[in-house]
Amino acid sequence: MGSQDSQIHTLTNAPLYKLALWLLVTSLALLWLPVKWAQSLYLQQWVTDYASWLGLAVVASCAYLATLAGRLIFGRIMQQRLAAQQKLLMEEKVQTLDNTERAILREFILQARGSVPMPLNHHGVSALVESGILARAGSVEEYAIEGPVAPLKITAMARGKLTRKVLRLPEGQLSEEQRERLLASRPEFAANLTRGSRHAA
Repeated sequence: MGSQDSQIHTLTNAPLYKLALWLLVTSLALLWLPVKWAQSLYLQQWVTDYASWLGLAVVASCAYLATLAGRLIFGRIMQQRLAAQQKLLMEEKVQTLDNTERAILREFILQARGSVPMPLNHHGVSALVESGILARAGSVEEYAIEGPVAPLKITAMARGKLTRKVLRLPEGQLSEEQRERLLASRPEFAANLTRGSRHAA
């Protein structure tokens, strides 16, 4: 919704939008001005002489504003369609996670953090980002070994789908043995990133 609101703000603050709206209101006000008022303001003859131009201004302004409204409606429909497609893609991905992708997602639980730095070029990470399960939560840094690294977070859309069963996590508090087993199955990049042994390129 944020991008749609931004688009509306941009379009409605465009000079042409303001000009069209001003022309429409002004032209209609002059055309519908009561005769007595027009005479008292010495506008009756002017309105009569230029009535056709005022009518043209009304038509042109309405056409432009209708086009603008059409663009906004079309943009909203396309945005909703893309959001629905992204949600479907995410739900399908949740059902087909491989062991590497599950291990990546378990990092958020193991580290007890809302965002975790991860290498964007890693095949598992990139697949989760493309499917809408993960999203960037900060700026990208370039490192010699891992390449581009950025903090990632689980998207709100995916959060409710990633149950402990989906991530193959035991219910309740992890025992020390369970935790050790999960730590042993962490993605290969996790140790470097949490140890802080990265070196900038």
